[in-house]
Amino acid sequence: MYLEKAKLEEFEIYYQMKCEKYIAYWSQGNYEIPPRENLYRFYTGCLQSAEGEQCKEIYLIKTDAGETAGYLYMDYLENSVDIPIALCERFTKKGLAKQAISEGLRMAREKGYSQSEVEIRADNAASIRLYTSCGYHRGKKTREIYSSALKQSVAMYAYQKKIEDAG
Repeated sequence: MYLEKAKLEEFEIYYQMKCEKYIAYWSQGNYEIPPRENLYRFYTGCLQSAEGEQCKEIYLIKTDAGETAGYLYMDYLENSVDIPIALCERFTKKGLAKQAISEGLRMAREKGYSQSEVEIRADNAASIRLYTSCGYHRGKKTREIYSSALKQSVAMYAYQKKIEDAG
């Protein structure tokens, strides 16, 4: 597994991943396909972020064979880095997500970050297992979101990790 910084010509690959039912559901608790033009603006904005400013970078998660398995964001905030991840369903349960997060933590540490925080839906057992296996600990409830698929509100929680112990 390796991370490769996303390129403009890879937008279609990224868009197709965002349209997968599995990824769309776990992102916000619904099955709605994101509007292409909105996602394109977001994607190109991430690619144009200047080095050193607070920004979000997109990396494609590649298998050793070069297949795109998912994506990872590096969202550099003032005091921490958010490292959300999404894998296509056919690539789950192969250890790729844990490897990708470890690599993201290593990159953040190299940029001088010592704290990571991600926000996870309370009903997302797979993500909770993944991030806690990477050393994250559940923190405070951050907000409630409405899941159109579940037809109810779902709590979101912060999960934090000190990067020094990223190993």
